[in-house]
Amino acid sequence: MIKLGIGRRAFVFSALGAGVAYANLAVGLPLLALAEHRSGFVAGGLLGVDTLAFSLGALLAVLLRRSETGVAVGLAAIAAGDLIFVVLPSVTGTLFAGALVHGTGMGLFWVGTQASLGRRSGASGSQRAFVGQYVLYVAGTATGAALTGAAIALLRVFGVAHAESIRASFVLGAASALLALPTVVAWLRRLEVSPIARPTPSPLHGFALQLPDLLLVAAMGMQLNLAPIVLVRVFGFTPLAISAVAGAVAAAKIGGSFAAGRITPSVGASRAVCAMLSLSALSVALLIGTHDAWLYVALTVAAAFMAIGVWPVVVDGALARVSPEQRHALSIVWNVREYAAIAATMVLGSYLFDAYGQPTLVLALTAGLLAAAAVSALLVLARPVYAPRVV
Repeated sequence: MIKLGIGRRAFVFSALGAGVAYANLAVGLPLLALAEHRSGFVAGGLLGVDTLAFSLGALLAVLLRRSETGVAVGLAAIAAGDLIFVVLPSVTGTLFAGALVHGTGMGLFWVGTQASLGRRSGASGSQRAFVGQYVLYVAGTATGAALTGAAIALLRVFGVAHAESIRASFVLGAASALLALPTVVAWLRRLEVSPIARPTPSPLHGFALQLPDLLLVAAMGMQLNLAPIVLVRVFGFTPLAISAVAGAVAAAKIGGSFAAGRITPSVGASRAVCAMLSLSALSVALLIGTHDAWLYVALTVAAAFMAIGVWPVVVDGALARVSPEQRHALSIVWNVREYAAIAATMVLGSYLFDAYGQPTLVLALTAGLLAAAAVSALLVLARPVYAPRVV
């Protein structure tokens, strides 16, 4: 049996716990909105609020004495948001409140995680650390999606109403986050507190370096978060079928991350990122106009394999081009911009889908963003990796 140090256990448990909780919400919240006869725009708006709240959580990380504390505080907030869906009346305001609290926790979690990993960006093996943590997180999302769909189906067998069975499934997300907390708290207690200068960067600081990341997450955040709504409204998928699709997407992210981790050392980050993002854009473009449900699923999975798989390499490559002293502050402002971009495209995508009744324009926008990400990645990764000046 492999024994992990307390730090590695904290990363493993927190990544899995946050992943399960996020997939639980990403699958369950739009299904709940649709089950209670709310519009697709409201369902997409709820996911947009959750994503925009990631930015709020990232900003709140400025108040913490050390970035790693955000992992523990974030897990607690994630659980609180999920419990709001379970214990409070299911009115629109309550749903938005739960999404806001949950998303704030996710933002705190990601800033704490990325700031900790980012200290080694540019060093040998730093890409593997990002890939490994993200693979664990995505494994959690695959588990969370499967458990959510199975729980809803099981509750329906026992006679629970459709909407109520979805509401009850949020207990899974809360439990997964809370189970990870003890190990994270134990890890934090062993860390030395070393106050560092934390200048607040300007809103545009490092924007050019982050542009490939922004375009990538905006495209895939819109595509993947709106997928449950499309699968219900256009193809008539059941919650169990949607959870299976979410699991397949999560498996594709894991496979893509391993592929990117293997390819990058041999061909270089620039070629790996450009190739995978271009293939992802092509997969989405082929979806435009399709009326076959399983072709839609297959190409969506392929797009996730390429784009989300290479995302850790994109982030590591950007952080490797700034000094270590800047990385904590940049992790905050970069996370804020990421989630704002995802929320904006998600709300826009849900509006376009509601307005036209088909995902055609959403898919065209996604493909265009991914193609732009590939071009911008070539420019960013052509810059030299940061190296300290030798006097």
